[in-house]
Amino acid sequence: MNTEEQQYQRFLEGDKKAFEYLVLQYKDHLIYFINRYVMNIHTAEDIAQDVFVDIYIKKERYHFRYRFKTYLYTIARNKAVDYIRKQGRQIPMVDMERLHEEQMEEESLLEQLIWKEERQQLLDAIKTLNSNYQALIILIDLEELSYQEAGKVLHKTVPQIKVSLHRARKALKERLYER
Repeated sequence: MNTEEQQYQRFLEGDKKAFEYLVLQYKDHLIYFINRYVMNIHTAEDIAQDVFVDIYIKKERYHFRYRFKTYLYTIARNKAVDYIRKQGRQIPMVDMERLHEEQMEEESLLEQLIWKEERQQLLDAIKTLNSNYQALIILIDLEELSYQEAGKVLHKTVPQIKVSLHRARKALKERLYER
């Protein structure tokens, strides 16, 4: 059991500080993840808060079969999609330019200088992919979720994830070599 699951277990046992740890650990990344769907940072913050409230109120629902991060992102994606449906909009493609800017804020100045050009080329190439391929690359390669975890978030089987990810990476490689 890793640190997040240990913290969640402590939370289940009544330790409110453990829940605070989880919120602080994940809130910023979760807001950015949700924002890729709703394209409004304030709405993303509201939905992220709703995700944590949901977890707090229904804390017994998490059964440790998946990493806590997978559970958290699954709830967040579902709430973001529900919000979009209620607004009568289609699920937007990820705004990779904005993602790039947000991730760059988290990195040190030295890393920004070294990786800026290469990362921009990669992000530009990812932005040209269809939304399913973008989501796969973001979840697996950028957020480092496992195939099972990404499948849970995207409601796909592991074989579907493997095939789609292979195609997404192949398409991304082609885009990068075109540049």
